[in-house]
Amino acid sequence: MRDIIRTLLLYATGAPRWERVVVDSLVSSFGLTTALQRIAASVPEYWFQNPYVRSLLSDGYCNLSYVHDWQQAFCQEPLLECTTCNLNNFFEFRKCLQRIRDYDLIVILHSAAGDNMKFLRTATTALQSRRGKLLVFFGNEYNLMLEKIGFAKEVGAEFIASQLPLVAAEWLYADCDASHVLLAPPALNPELYRSNSRPRPIDIGFRGDAYRFTLGDVERSNLINFFRKYSEQWGLFADIKFVRYHRTQWVTFLNQCKGIIGAESGTYYLEKDDRTQLAVEQYVQQNPNAGFEDIYTRFFKGYPNPVSGKAISSRHFEPIGTNTCQILLEGSYNGILRADEHYISIKKDFSNLDDVLMRFMDPGYRDRMVRQTYEYVLNQHTYKHPVGSLLEAMYLKQVSPAAIG
Repeated sequence: MRDIIRTLLLYATGAPRWERVVVDSLVSSFGLTTALQRIAASVPEYWFQNPYVRSLLSDGYCNLSYVHDWQQAFCQEPLLECTTCNLNNFFEFRKCLQRIRDYDLIVILHSAAGDNMKFLRTATTALQSRRGKLLVFFGNEYNLMLEKIGFAKEVGAEFIASQLPLVAAEWLYADCDASHVLLAPPALNPELYRSNSRPRPIDIGFRGDAYRFTLGDVERSNLINFFRKYSEQWGLFADIKFVRYHRTQWVTFLNQCKGIIGAESGTYYLEKDDRTQLAVEQYVQQNPNAGFEDIYTRFFKGYPNPVSGKAISSRHFEPIGTNTCQILLEGSYNGILRADEHYISIKKDFSNLDDVLMRFMDPGYRDRMVRQTYEYVLNQHTYKHPVGSLLEAMYLKQVSPAAIG
């Protein structure tokens, strides 16, 4: 490996839309960053729950901490000399593409290849002319997969970084003949997610999006609603809302909670072409009052040979950084977090509820669990660890088509 690898990091400040591109391009070109910040500061905070307001007046991904954590980790890696490029800044993006051959490594981050592939696809010709290696992180590996897989094939990406478990990642990208799949699950940003050692008035907390029926299960929603309904009867104070917080608000909230509830992210029905999701969306448009049982019976119950894309997410590491205990639905969590060692595992039918509550209500048990989990993650699963593993796989190891953990 060279001493210093000249690296281009492609990211986006929000899902690429023409409004976002206009704002980012003009703000940068005319030095209007401070003015935009003043406007954003005068807007009521609740307005920022609207994705369009958030996209225009601030970082559209300010509620997705991992987007910034990955970028920060690459920029802090001493082996890399990083140039960052905002896909939504038209002038900056074009300038970087003209200099594409200057870079030894091009990294396309989740934010640039997650919610919209349209703008990134305009860089296909330039990326095909690169001389360096190309590493792509596809965000939301259950959505727009036909476009994402097609893009990887068109540009001949040498490496695809996936947060999925090995079997799922190999299956999903099997058609990308020129690409090696590297495992890149999320991790902890210990600089941001830290315990403040203050009193925690909330017993059970939750903040996050309500998952759509198109994913094919409501296990997480059932767990959240179950705790919201019965926590008071169990003598627990719960603060549970389906809303996304800015990463700094999220840190504050986690430090107010003794425990957080959750489940694996993703879907049990991974697809390469989104056909079932599109069919469900069309059905819901035609039948707006359709319930989950109806949708499940029509589209998922008899699904042939499903490939599970259930995976660990950044939301499972962030509470670890703040020493917040987690009650999570049983799952594999990429083999990284182990049940009843790193989190309290609750069965999907809630049949072990009494045991879960007994352990959670024991302060000594909680404290021991969060301390040992924090030490484990700090030693093996901060963002510097996957970045280091990716560089080792790309430059030091003889990489085979099978994924490298």
